[in-house]
Amino acid sequence: MKLGFLTPYSEEIVQFAGDDPNFECLEFSGPPAEWVGDTDEAHVARESALKLLNANGLGISSFLTNWLSIRTPSAELSAYLDHFSKVFDVCRAMGDNVVLAGAGPMGYDPSIGLEDNVARYKEVYTPIGNLAEEKGVLIGFENWPGGGGPFSDGGNLSVTPEAWGLMFDAVPSKAIGLEFDPSHLIWQGIDSFEAFEEFSDRVNILHAKDTEIFEERLKRVGVFRRGGWWRYRLPGFADFNWPQFFALVHEHGFDGSVVIEHEDAVFSGNRRLEGFTRCGIYLSNCILD
Repeated sequence: MKLGFLTPYSEEIVQFAGDDPNFECLEFSGPPAEWVGDTDEAHVARESALKLLNANGLGISSFLTNWLSIRTPSAELSAYLDHFSKVFDVCRAMGDNVVLAGAGPMGYDPSIGLEDNVARYKEVYTPIGNLAEEKGVLIGFENWPGGGGPFSDGGNLSVTPEAWGLMFDAVPSKAIGLEFDPSHLIWQGIDSFEAFEEFSDRVNILHAKDTEIFEERLKRVGVFRRGGWWRYRLPGFADFNWPQFFALVHEHGFDGSVVIEHEDAVFSGNRRLEGFTRCGIYLSNCILD
């Protein structure tokens, strides 16, 4: 397993990660627009980035992207497929194991049932899965529920193990899997260990983020109170058992990338890079080679 973190691309951040012996890869937001396409400019931009990454001993684990809504009309799919074809080409150009990841597929409609939303997903994402297979690229849906909470209007479909099972049955393409993030399961009361064990063969990349639960607040406000009784933390600064989790991950033969997603308010502002450094040290001692 290779350890890295999610970040926008810049020369400074690549050098920072390269100077830290705990990091071997990075997940970039994007990919940057200047890397996309078959133009001379795009080729030069990609080659320049690869040269910088190689000089710093780093690879690209993944690109975080926006996925199309399951409400996308069929008449618009062709344009989206053209876009994703170009993005998939960037993934292949930047490394053999680059995953195209991100929260999604969005567009959940709470006026209909989960199964009917999955039916919409099947219509929209069957050609996406086929294209990913054709291009030799893996997809990882992050299980972030969306700003309104689980199964809210316009939110993410891939939120719970129940939904994952229905989705993988509907679109069985092995190119489609998960960017598995325990933090979003913790505050929903879902067992991350059982979820990983059930779907380990569909986990294409791991997001390392924890959730701190304020039990006294929860007792008073209840689980339907949006916010205020939990917050995201870096691994090592909350209660999730990361050593035990990575033991399970190792037992199931996962050998992909582990990406720190930094949304920890304690290490914000001028302490942000410190957060990456401290979390990198902690996780390096949890991950089994």
